[in-house]
Amino acid sequence: MQIDEDPSWQDPIIDYLTNGNLPTDKSEARKVQQKAVRYYMLGNKLIRRSYSGHLTCIKYPQTLEVIYKIHDGDCGNHSGGRSLAQKALNIGYFWPTMRHDSAE
Repeated sequence: MQIDEDPSWQDPIIDYLTNGNLPTDKSEARKVQQKAVRYYMLGNKLIRRSYSGHLTCIKYPQTLEVIYKIHDGDCGNHSGGRSLAQKALNIGYFWPTMRHDSAE
């Protein structure tokens, strides 16, 4: 699981969507432009477009909170990582390493 918060995977996309700034490397700039098509800003939140609905993108400290809330319960949830990641998607959250993080 990723421990450091800075820099976030969202930062280049947010910078491009809000200010139009791209990385100086042409291949990185192209990657950001291609990824940014799937996202939009709603206030100060990054939202990912999805066929199943729009997903709120979250950063590291909040990812643990979401996983623990889904996993917690009266008897506890003994779901696997894939199931936890799918539940996070179903309630409207997204981060790129969600399946890996849920398995840990």
